[in-house]
Order: sequence, then structure tokens, then C-alpha cells
Amino acid sequence: MLPVNQLCTLDCPQDGYVLSDQQLEQYAAEGVLLVKQLFAPADLQPMCTELSGRLSLLEQHYGLEVQEDASQIAQISDRLQQLEQRCPGAQSILYDAMNAAPSLHASGTHPRLMSLLQQLLSPEISIHDRYIILMSMPDAEWHLASWHQDWYYNEGPWSTITLYAPLQNTDHRNGSLTFALGEHQKPPVPHDEHDHGIRTKWHSLPPDVVQGFDRVVPTALEAGDVLLFHSLTPHTPSKNQSEHVRFVLNLRYRDLRDPQFLKDGWRIKEITHARKAMQRTAS
Repeated sequence: MLPVNQLCTLDCPQDGYVLSDQQLEQYAAEGVLLVKQLFAPADLQPMCTELSGRLSLLEQHYGLEVQEDASQIAQISDRLQQLEQRCPGAQSILYDAMNAAPSLHASGTHPRLMSLLQQLLSPEISIHDRYIILMSMPDAEWHLASWHQDWYYNEGPWSTITLYAPLQNTDHRNGSLTFALGEHQKPPVPHDEHDHGIRTKWHSLPPDVVQGFDRVVPTALEAGDVLLFHSLTPHTPSKNQSEHVRFVLNLRYRDLRDPQFLKDGWRIKEITHARKAMQRTAS
């Protein structure tokens, strides 16, 4: 395994937001770009504020003590765990409610971010309609996606880019991503139920395929850092072994100039295999 963060990296703001030919070539070869400090603290705070506000409404609804001023990420983590313990399923309600949070939509179209995506894709980009804040609870496995390619769950152009932006410092201990660099240059790999050491509802890559990866790179990010990666780049999170919920902004961007996507009228058929997998409940 290579050292942590041995990835194509843009050190913002010193480098500006223009990718060099070398960086573009490296992204094309490896399928992952790390952008340091793309989001400033002021960019992340509105998401924390809206998480806190929705938690306050749920706390009030379920008869818990309302903590309106506790909007730091560690406080939000504590409140969510208390709420979920008292009212199982509340996390799922919060997860769905954040899809329509204005702060997520604003962050997803941040000018610095859009500039980079237009360099990696094209000037004409669409955003996947799911605006997600991932919420990985401590020691949870059922909702943890082991080795997979995002394309299996979203389809569209292979070139589609996933954004992964943690709201707190994230490393192996609290569930950071590990990538298999360069594997996106191969066709999509069939997914199914496989054993990668955790019990999860997600379909994943065959273990023998994973064992054949020769450039496996773990990551460690600070709040404000962003990973941008190709939809066929295999990756896996580690299990969150910290005491806090791991929160991550998770979005996807599609290239409207992709010939097949344009031919399909920019429409994607229902992805039944993924839907059936994700609708399963722990037994």
C-alpha cells in the first residue's frame, strides 16, 4: 500500500484553481484528484447550521431536550446519536431531509468547484438529483459500502465525477476512503453480494478483483478538503471506529457532452439491481 494521499493534488489556494496539463494527465491516468481546502470554514458552516436546525425540529417532535445552539460538528454528532438511540430511524429522516437543504445546493455549485469540474468534464454539466450528507455512525456496517464503483449505483456517463467532502477531519480511524488508482480505465466490473469483512446491504466487487489491485491508496483529509473521482474508480470506506458520526458532503456530476448520454436524451433508466440492494433491511 502506498503512503496516505499519494494522489494527484491541487494545493489551493496557492496553486489557484487552474489544473496544469500534468494534473489533467494524472487525473486521467489515476481517476482521483485531491483538492486541498477548496471549502473554507465559512463554506461548511451553513451545512452544519442546517443539520443543527433540522435536529432541533426532530428533538422537539420526539420530546427530547432541544439544543438549538449546539451547531458544531462534534455537538451535532452527539445530538444525532442521542436522537437515534431514543428514536430509531430518526437518522434516516434527517438524511432524507438534508437532500433539499439549500446549503448543500449552494455548496454543490460553488464557483471554485464548478471551475475545476468544467476543466475535468466540460462546460456543460448536470448534477445528480441526490444531494447527500453521508452520516456514518460509529461501528455501523449495514450502510457502509465496501469495495465498489459508483457507476454501478448511478450509471450515466462513465466519466461522471463523485465529490467527497468531509465536514470534519477524516482518516482511517473514522472511515476515510481508500482508492484503487488507474482501475477506472477498465470497463465496469459486475457487482454482487461479496464478503469483504463487514455485513452490509451494498453490492460490491468480487474479492479476487480487489486482490488484483496494484495501486491501493488510503486517504486522510482535513475539513475543507475535497476528493473528486471517476465513477469507475474502485473505492471503499473504512469502518468508523471513532466516537463521532462521520459527516461527508457527497455529490455527483455528469458531462452533458458525453455522446452516449446525449443520445439517451440525458436520461438514465431505472437501476433496479441497485435499488433492490439498497432497499434491503438488516435482519
